[in-house]
Amino acid sequence: MFETFLATALRTFLVCSFVTTLLAQAAPVPPVDPALPDQLKELKSLVADPKMVADFQAIGLMQKLTTGLDSKNPKDKERLAKGMGEVFRTGKLRTGTKEILYREASDGLAKLAADGAKELAKALADQRLKDALPLQAHMILALGRTEDDKQVDWLVDTMTRSTHDEIRAAAGDALGNFTSLEIKARREVVKAMIRAWGSLHQKATQGESNDPSAPIDLEPQNARQTLRVVEGKWIATLTKLTGISQSAFPDWQRWLNKNPNWVAPTSKKP
Repeated sequence: MFETFLATALRTFLVCSFVTTLLAQAAPVPPVDPALPDQLKELKSLVADPKMVADFQAIGLMQKLTTGLDSKNPKDKERLAKGMGEVFRTGKLRTGTKEILYREASDGLAKLAADGAKELAKALADQRLKDALPLQAHMILALGRTEDDKQVDWLVDTMTRSTHDEIRAAAGDALGNFTSLEIKARREVVKAMIRAWGSLHQKATQGESNDPSAPIDLEPQNARQTLRVVEGKWIATLTKLTGISQSAFPDWQRWLNKNPNWVAPTSKKP
């Protein structure tokens, strides 16, 4: 009985020692930066300038604030993301070359993972920016770089449903960042992309009427135009997600039909 007691005590001591060692080795949480609130106030003030002459100062400040993020407190990262998200809603709307302010804010938010993704998603829904398609495409690519899994459904929906080719291409491109996505979810992304590609391929290759009195059908022409914009981006993403390299739609469709439960080289079987 005494030996049993000693053995139990020894095990308890070893477990406690192991836990203590792990806690000691864990990196300490960085302290909150007391200067950040004032820096974010300065950022908002620069962006609010009615003459927009301080935009490059604002860009420099954002670049400074998004360096060394690994050494920032998690709460500071969240505050920083919110402060940079406000850039899209503060002051006069930037257009033309002035959009660089929003592009830089997008690139900064891309470094802030889920916190940044939340603010980018808000900005993409902002009606002020609905007509700025090149900017939206840039923001969508930044959203993908956050690698926030919660954005995957929105990106898939945008890739398949947007009425703008540039936006569909960007959403498909952005999905290529999710190579760490759980395999079942990754299969769904690949399936959705190949299905959307198939719909375009079918429309683009359908025969056109030889009847001169028939109404002009622009659907095949529009589908071919869309494919010219999106195809390269989508193929690159399919390759990243699957580890398979091929370029023609029929080859991808045939591969998916034969391998519905495919496993990429870096994936673990479910």
